[in-house]
Amino acid sequence: MRRVLVTGAATIPWIVLLADPTVGYSAHTSLQPDSPQQIRTDHLEIHYPEGEGEALRGFLEYAENVYTHIDSLIKGALPSPVQVTLVSTGLSGSSPDGIVLSLEQGRYIEPVFARELTRLGGREFVGEVFDAESYRFFVEGLVAWVGERFETRLGSMEPRWLWAAYAFMEEATYFEYLEVYTRASEDLGKNVVNAVGYSLVAYLTEHYGWDGVMSVMATMPDNIEVCSAMDEAGFDCLSTWEGWQVALETEATKHDFTQVPRVFADLEVSGEGDTRDVGLRVFIRNPETSSYLFFVEYVIVDEPEEESFSADGHDFEGRVPLGRLPVGTKVLWEVAVWSRTVQTWRKSGWQDATIR
Repeated sequence: MRRVLVTGAATIPWIVLLADPTVGYSAHTSLQPDSPQQIRTDHLEIHYPEGEGEALRGFLEYAENVYTHIDSLIKGALPSPVQVTLVSTGLSGSSPDGIVLSLEQGRYIEPVFARELTRLGGREFVGEVFDAESYRFFVEGLVAWVGERFETRLGSMEPRWLWAAYAFMEEATYFEYLEVYTRASEDLGKNVVNAVGYSLVAYLTEHYGWDGVMSVMATMPDNIEVCSAMDEAGFDCLSTWEGWQVALETEATKHDFTQVPRVFADLEVSGEGDTRDVGLRVFIRNPETSSYLFFVEYVIVDEPEEESFSADGHDFEGRVPLGRLPVGTKVLWEVAVWSRTVQTWRKSGWQDATIR
C-alpha cells in the first residue's frame, strides 16, 4: 500500500544519553581520492555519483565521527573500511557488503547512516542470529535507539514512545507476539513494532546501562529469543518484562486512546453459480475527523490492488465492490485509516477467505 507516513516530534521520557555524538564534528582532513567517484577516509570507502560533489562534502563533515561513535558502542565490531555507496535516488539500507545511502534524504542521511552502521556492527558482533525474525523487533528497536541520538540535533524525532504505549493498550507487547515480527508488523505496522523494541532497549539502558544491552547482545548467538538471552545475560526475564510493562503503562496514561479509530472489514458474497458477486463491507468507528480517506488493499489470484475512498460524516459503513469472482478464489484484504491520535495507520488487519 502506498502510504505517506506523517510523524511529529515527541517528548521522549527517561532516555539515557551517552556521550554526545555530535561533539567535534568537522570535515575529515586525511582524504585519499582513488578515482573521481571514489574517496577513502580512515574507516570508509565512499562511492558517489558524478555531479554530487557538494553532497559528498556535506556527508564527509560527520561521517568519520559517526563511524567512531558507533564503533565504540558496538565494542569495536565495525569492519574497516566500510563500503559506503551514495546514490542520488532510491532507498537506503545495509547488507554484509556495506551501506547504501540515498541523497534524497538530505540532512537526515546522518541518523540513517548511524542506524545502518549499528545494523552492520550488530551483525559482526552477534553473527547470523542477529537477522533472525524472533530478534527483529529488538534489533529494530536497538537501531532506532542509537539513531535517535543523531535525530535529536535535527529537531525531528518519531513519536516512538507514543507508538509503544499504543501497542501496550492493544495488548501487543508480549514477547511471543513480537517475535513473530512479520505478522505483528502486518497487524500494527512496522513503525509501531519497532517502537516497542525501542522502548525495551530504552528501559534496559535506563536500568542496566548500555553495557546491559551489550550483554544481552553477547548472549544472542546461543539463544533464539530475547527472553532466554536476557536470562543468560543475568537479567531475570519475567521481572524485567514486568518492569518494562509498568513503564509502558505509565506512558499510556499520558495519552487519550479513546479517540483512536476502529476499523473492520468483512467479505460479502452473494449470488449463485460458478461465479459470485463479491465485496467488502467496511466499518469505521470514531474516525476523529468528519472528512477523511480510508484505503482498501486486497489480493486476488496473487494480484495486489489498492483503492482509496473519501468518507463524509463520522462513523462509516459501506460496501467496496470487488467484482464477480469464481467459486474457489482466495481473497485477502485489509482496510486502513490514518489516526491523528497515534500518528499512524489504524488497520483492520489482514484477513482472508475463499469464495464458496
